[in-house]
Amino acid sequence: MKTLFRLRYDSRWGEELFLTGNTSELGLWNPNKAIPMDYMGPGIWSVSVETHGRASLPITEYKYFIRENGQIRWEDGPNRILPEGRDRIWDWFGLTERQTMQGVAVPLFSLRTEDDFGIGEFADLPKLGDWCVANGLKIIQILPINDTTTHYDWRDSYPYNAISAFALNPIYLNLKQLGIKENAAFKRTQTTLNGKDSVDYPKVLKTKWKHFQIAFEQQWETLKNSDDFQQFAKENKDWLPDYAQFCAERDGNGTEIHLFLQYHCDKQLREAVKALHDKGLLLKGDIPIGVNPEGVDVKSHPDLLNLDVQVGAPPDDFAAEGQNWGFPSYNWEAMAKDGYAWWQRRLQVMARYFDAYRIDHILGFFRIWEIPKTAKSGLLGHFSPALPLSAEEIENQGFHFVKSKHLKKGVETLFIPDPHDSEKYHPRIELQKTKAYQTLSDDQKQALDRIYEDFYYHRHNEFWKQKALEKLPALINATKMVACGEDLGMIPACVPEVMQQLGIMNLEVQRMPKVFGHQFVQTEDLPENCVYTTGTHDMPTLRGWLAEDKVRTRQFLDNLNLDDRKITAKTLKKIMEKHQDSPSKWNIYPLQDLLDLDEKNWSPNPADDQINVPANAKNQWKWRMRILLEVLLTDARDH
Repeated sequence: MKTLFRLRYDSRWGEELFLTGNTSELGLWNPNKAIPMDYMGPGIWSVSVETHGRASLPITEYKYFIRENGQIRWEDGPNRILPEGRDRIWDWFGLTERQTMQGVAVPLFSLRTEDDFGIGEFADLPKLGDWCVANGLKIIQILPINDTTTHYDWRDSYPYNAISAFALNPIYLNLKQLGIKENAAFKRTQTTLNGKDSVDYPKVLKTKWKHFQIAFEQQWETLKNSDDFQQFAKENKDWLPDYAQFCAERDGNGTEIHLFLQYHCDKQLREAVKALHDKGLLLKGDIPIGVNPEGVDVKSHPDLLNLDVQVGAPPDDFAAEGQNWGFPSYNWEAMAKDGYAWWQRRLQVMARYFDAYRIDHILGFFRIWEIPKTAKSGLLGHFSPALPLSAEEIENQGFHFVKSKHLKKGVETLFIPDPHDSEKYHPRIELQKTKAYQTLSDDQKQALDRIYEDFYYHRHNEFWKQKALEKLPALINATKMVACGEDLGMIPACVPEVMQQLGIMNLEVQRMPKVFGHQFVQTEDLPENCVYTTGTHDMPTLRGWLAEDKVRTRQFLDNLNLDDRKITAKTLKKIMEKHQDSPSKWNIYPLQDLLDLDEKNWSPNPADDQINVPANAKNQWKWRMRILLEVLLTDARDH
């Protein structure tokens, strides 16, 4: 098998990294036969090596060393041991030099600089990078930046509803870099849009499009024959024409302006990423699990999707009736026929810009929550793929199953028929809350509880593990980006095992423990290969969460051995310091939580700083920094 070794080391110019060990593949400890590693970007080195299992060989030992001007420096500490069965390894150079990388998470649309046009832009990333450097942060994580333009209204602000898995959103283009001249009218509009507390997404989008048209008319005839544009069109010929045709039909214009805008999106983002890399920073992207049901990918590849269902998530603490995202599910059997080429290509395109990526809802690669097209509530969904129960199986487990009583239309049903086999059934999620359940005898309730527990937490573990291992290796091996999985919610027992086996970093949220019986995360118990955070875009800020429930807040602070009686910026700082004691490789904090470390940045109502409310299907994604990045940078340098 091949093993991918990734090494975290902040090298300087002239240093080369090598891997060696006690096997012939690793050079038998001979520095002259050691494996040279590839520099992947700031702080990341990588190499893929053919290795063998341990069945017929001794334990594989290995180590890294640096060569500079002919001199060799070995890392400190004992030899490393290659874990059995792992095809991805992520190490830090020198066991005594290990440090957790700190980072910031913020939607691109939320940034605010003097040069914006009512919304954060690609060109803002270098300024955010300067602020990160001043504060010792190494990673910038953003939400999806694919094109979502469908209606030219607030619905387009939802970043997880992309019309294309490949195209970037033109709304993030900087107009001055696009060649638009700043006349009086431009400056007035810019001042008005930048003066708003939040992003006026529809207004920004429509106003920018007027300038896009001007730039296109002025530049297209020259640009279309340039070597740069021709190279861009060639590199993206597998998706760009379909995207441009889709947009032309949507807008009633020609395809050329959409080719023009995608060229400039790619150019501006690449320039921003280069600036970040020059500062020693990593950029982490976000790959949505779904695609717009009426988007380009559906029209171009209908055979790869199940268009007769919609997907979402089962009920949780954030959405009592579950979530209905409205996306079609993937036809994994069809995708497997060409080795998941569509997914591989999607990741390869994003790898032009990102050093790492968040796999949105990684649970969807094990199983997805499918909801009938006719249903609005997530309560009537079921997991797919799944192993539904026959009536005989239900009866054998002690529950007297009567179709007319236990199989009804609507949310009061106890079972849901399988869409592929009407004689098999799924227990309805949270069936204990139905009136039908309440009318059962105690022994029937107990029988149904056993069926429910087994079905949702035990029955599918090996089945879902197999399904994930069929897909995920092909995806994560398609690029050298660092893969991080968003594994929150109703987590099957097989998920941590698969993620660990494949070297995918998992997500740990301070207020959302994954250990049964724990109210909060015990920091010292976290796995090393994880991203640890105070919250996500779907949650209240740390300050907002602490303000919601005084009893819970007291328990949380007691858990951290903090005796603060009033929540202040100093309290938040103490919490963050405890957070930094974790063994996690990456700690990435929402920008709002970092800004709240200074009370002068506090909003009057902390609830206003939450980016998304999952229970609100009409949420407007519009939160924007109230402070210019230029001001924050000046403050950071002064301190």
